[in-house]
Amino acid sequence: MNKRKRSLASLVEEYRSSDIISTIEKAYSREVSAFVPLEKVRFNPVSRKQFFEEKRLKELTESIKNNGMLSPLLVREKDGFYEVCGGYKRFYIAKKLHLKEVPVSIREISDELMIYMILSRGNKKLHDNILNKTYAYEILTKEYHVSRKDIALISKASVSQVTNILRLINLDEEVIIALKKSKISYGQARVLLGLDHQTQCEFLVKIINDRLSVREIENMVKMYKSPSPFQKNIEVFAKKYNCKVSITEKNLTLSFTSKEELDAYLKSLLNID
Repeated sequence: MNKRKRSLASLVEEYRSSDIISTIEKAYSREVSAFVPLEKVRFNPVSRKQFFEEKRLKELTESIKNNGMLSPLLVREKDGFYEVCGGYKRFYIAKKLHLKEVPVSIREISDELMIYMILSRGNKKLHDNILNKTYAYEILTKEYHVSRKDIALISKASVSQVTNILRLINLDEEVIIALKKSKISYGQARVLLGLDHQTQCEFLVKIINDRLSVREIENMVKMYKSPSPFQKNIEVFAKKYNCKVSITEKNLTLSFTSKEELDAYLKSLLNID
């Protein structure tokens, strides 16, 4: 069932000349807030899969621990709960610190406006990790029937960018975990799409251990899909000289881990004792 009553395009037109996020957040941050039990507060449905990297929250966590939550959460009442529509990180920290109650500013926020706010905020950053966009976009397309075109319009992105972000959901779970923990980047993970899950995991180990760049991963995937007739020879060569070998259509690149290993290779190549 389509949960939306208005098109998101109409909200884009309505708020084209103003920053609705700043307007709303400035207003509610100055209000006298009410305190509600933390157990009655939850993420809104679109943001329910959001997660946060602990290392990015240290300063805010210490502030809330020492001074309490100074700014209220922006919430809406829904089915006996207060759904967070602004202040996601503060809410996450409040749960982590097991606070009994939190300050909130209660507003009437429709699904349409909530979606608009989430996507507008995502234009700058949606809780830092790219997978948070993936999860939000997946919920919006599957449960709220928001088109990729509307997501792109409000996020100020291209439809192809939205599609690529959505495709990350098809990564193997091990790759997703690595991306969540920032062991690999969005660019590195995206290159693995299209490979079977077992191969993704095998490449993941090599990417992390050898600290491969996006270009190196692209070459590795290309060689895997269209292996060189000299592949076995290349592997023997790389092992013998302890180097990485990258091959493109017209180039061969050798990368050594130290100047000494490079010098040793050059001496053997030039027959220098």
